[in-house]
Amino acid sequence: MEKITMKEKIDVQKPDDLGLDISDLRYFLVMLLFSAVVFFLLISQRLTNTFDGLWNNTWFFGGYWQVVTGRWLWPVIDALRFGIQTEPFNSLLTLSMSALAVTLLRKFFTEKDSVVTYLAGMAVLASTVTGIQLSYRFQSPVFGCSFLFSVLAAERVVRAADFRKAVVQGALLLVMSLACYQTSLDNFCLLLLTYLLLLLFRNVDREKIHAHIGRSLCSAAAGMVLYFLLTKLIVWACGWQMASYNGGADVSVLSILKNLPNAIAETYQLFGAYFFQNYYRHNILQPVGFFVLVFLALSIGLLNRFRKMLHRKNWEYILLGVAALIVLPIMCNAIMLITSEAVWLLQMGEGLNLFVPVCLLLLEGTRTNQPMVKKYVRAARTGAVVLAVLVVYGNVCSAVIDQEAMYEGRKTLKSMSDHIADDLMSSGYFDDNEQLPVLFVGRPSSNSSFMKREYYLYANPYAQMGRFWLNDYSARASWKAVFRDITPAKLKHCSVEQYGELYSRTELEQMPVYPQEGYIQQIDGVVVVKISDDYKVDKEFAPLIDLGELFQLIMDDINDS
Repeated sequence: MEKITMKEKIDVQKPDDLGLDISDLRYFLVMLLFSAVVFFLLISQRLTNTFDGLWNNTWFFGGYWQVVTGRWLWPVIDALRFGIQTEPFNSLLTLSMSALAVTLLRKFFTEKDSVVTYLAGMAVLASTVTGIQLSYRFQSPVFGCSFLFSVLAAERVVRAADFRKAVVQGALLLVMSLACYQTSLDNFCLLLLTYLLLLLFRNVDREKIHAHIGRSLCSAAAGMVLYFLLTKLIVWACGWQMASYNGGADVSVLSILKNLPNAIAETYQLFGAYFFQNYYRHNILQPVGFFVLVFLALSIGLLNRFRKMLHRKNWEYILLGVAALIVLPIMCNAIMLITSEAVWLLQMGEGLNLFVPVCLLLLEGTRTNQPMVKKYVRAARTGAVVLAVLVVYGNVCSAVIDQEAMYEGRKTLKSMSDHIADDLMSSGYFDDNEQLPVLFVGRPSSNSSFMKREYYLYANPYAQMGRFWLNDYSARASWKAVFRDITPAKLKHCSVEQYGELYSRTELEQMPVYPQEGYIQQIDGVVVVKISDDYKVDKEFAPLIDLGELFQLIMDDINDS
């Protein structure tokens, strides 16, 4: 029979407090400084994405839309900051909350820091998921609060002194997390499930295993039910109705059970697409099969832990461990089980972004104290560090590419909008006291004069500034923001209804596009500015080039120089 080490025997639950010390402060400061350096370009240049981040800039209060979509804590968070959404305040506040969340979650798995624990935290923070959340400047602190509350909720479930406190505190914090942004449910579920694996691998008492399962299930159920009831109550008290956005108005126990098979299949599909395709670009190494290597290495480490469980012949623990591993990909997208109609977007990827770092922490926290003189132990340890370094390296590269794309796209868009403002001035638009409304037609990134360099072409769509959505509301909001923040000019913009009416006019098809003569015309009392012919179909936003094409463009550029 295999000898059980003291590390495996310890009771991993801590007293009813956070137990933070000087090592946690050091870890937090390192994480905050590192993430601030990674996203320095975004912060210093006040970069935003090409969607809502562009529309809502330096002053914003959440209100009707946030409440009817179930994010009713958002307006409170905005009110606490008086609606101020400026840089560097918002980004540093968000990164501080995210760094604190990472500081807390790494203590789920180990009390002693190492190279792997630092690299795991860096991998979480230096990601395109963090980047896209920061690019929604008006919302980024809400993302940060949601992430932090979800980790605190899981921490209370694990650390609270008794069952009642664990359920009540965990449920209340989970409600606060969901009331900021619902997809942080993924973080909560993933952390509790991986903590179950930690307990199994450490071979703790059966009572503690059962207690953790009970705490987790009860707190999750209580939190979601309480959130659902509070959301309904708050929306009713405001005299509004739940929005149908992402199927939120139709969520019920029956709908969840009815859609469960399809939802489970979708979670696995998202998991595979995120790690094994190059559609969601979160790591520069992913197109060359890097995550096949990552998962192979993680599998070896996990199988080694299961080997020890087999030696103990504890079949209950083995079955629980296998079930937990099977369910892990589902927990990375747990929110999709609730709202299977939701369209998954990169900013919803916190659970997937946590998966590899949390697995690294799990393996680190269950590593036995064997002498490093054994070659296979030294090789495994070195391999884990190298793997973590490559994950961080790839994440940083992708985050930097997206920031550079936002920066280059905004410069090109500014050049275009400056020229348009000059042409409007030359046409006498600003001479009249009562200006005519202006309507902009076409996506600027589709104009042949719009410079799209290597980073722009390879970046995630959110970072491709100028690649606007084309529906009436989005087109108007985008151009209004351009002439408010990028080229400040006092224009009278058409209404959303006028956009819908004029976009269907045949005269627009015959108009030349910017910067050709006649791209500015007056139609039925509206000044029409045609940017491109791409204004009718709101296509799915797929990446523009793959990694091979990126390297080819870079080499061509080098050869030309």
